[in-house]
Amino acid sequence: MKNIKNIISFIIMSLVFVSCEDSGLENQDWLKQPNFANPLTITLSSKEIVLTKDNEAANAITFTWTQGNDRGAGTSLTYFFRMDIAGNNFGEGAAPGTSTTITEEIPAGVFTKSYTVGQLNALLLKNFKRPGGVITNLEVQIIARVDNSAQYQLPEVSTSSFAVTSYSPGPLPLFMVGDAISGGWDYSAGKILPEKTERTIYNFIGDFSVGSFKVIEKPGSELPSYDPIAGNKIVYNETEPRNNDNVFKVTQAGRHSFYLDIDQGTYAFGYVPYENVYMVGNAITGIGWDIGKAKPMNWDPQNPEVFTYKGQFDAGEFKLALDLGNWGGRFLMPPANGTVIKGEASDNPTVMLMPNGSPDNKWIIESAGQYELTINPAKMTILLKKL
Repeated sequence: MKNIKNIISFIIMSLVFVSCEDSGLENQDWLKQPNFANPLTITLSSKEIVLTKDNEAANAITFTWTQGNDRGAGTSLTYFFRMDIAGNNFGEGAAPGTSTTITEEIPAGVFTKSYTVGQLNALLLKNFKRPGGVITNLEVQIIARVDNSAQYQLPEVSTSSFAVTSYSPGPLPLFMVGDAISGGWDYSAGKILPEKTERTIYNFIGDFSVGSFKVIEKPGSELPSYDPIAGNKIVYNETEPRNNDNVFKVTQAGRHSFYLDIDQGTYAFGYVPYENVYMVGNAITGIGWDIGKAKPMNWDPQNPEVFTYKGQFDAGEFKLALDLGNWGGRFLMPPANGTVIKGEASDNPTVMLMPNGSPDNKWIIESAGQYELTINPAKMTILLKKL
């Protein structure tokens, strides 16, 4: 699949090159919207669909489109199919990494695309993050890009929409078994791995011992299992017995987060000794020294060892509380009071735990501005980056 934003980038670059290198264009219509007597048209087999689990293999919907119009001698057309939630504008203007648009280049000579009930329901659940039992309005689009033209021509585009009611396929329970989590390798006594997104995302936060563990589907059976491989990836294992290479390893006892994404085939595992980290001090914009309103830092289970915050900081002092509203509670502080951090390589990255908030050491930010603050309680380090 190719992202349609590449097409937009190509338009812009084409304009630049044409304006710089070809001043002899006399065709004033070359960037007008295509206007044909028989325009490219997409047709849907149904405008309202109700998906049911009993018919997963049946066809849910078929999209058919007419052939694009001839755009001149030597040209050819490449078709792109797009789908997104209605109102999302097919991801145009969306922040990086937030678009849900499905974009697919269609093979030459193909003028139809179909989804089975199971395929369409999986898209709603995993790509569009829609729960079962709700109506979702979707938009579809077919785009005919013009290739091999002497000058750029806008593509023909046809858009339509339909409504679909999804279903819940039901949960997929997973279990953690091993001497690092359940006290041993009794496959009938595993600890449940909480399901956050149905059949897709799982996350457990709790105590682990030094050792190893596996993730299994069926209590009492070692297989099938979800095993780790290089690059924080996972594989679905139905045949290979447990060995030293296909288990998750724990090297430090304590509170950890284990995150598993079956759809993406990834996992994240990290030591997370503290549940929250709060910023307090006159360097924290809008907070000051009100410990009851200390600002929480952000935590992401996909990068579990760090807490981060991006935003405005004032010139002043700050420290990091672990217990909201308690000056006598636990704090993360620099090793010496008045430690200046500037977002430079020379900054002292060391963080220390002060169990009772004493001694009262603080960091200093000398210049107000936009910063990103990152705390790693697992490694006891701090990093400030000026944005």
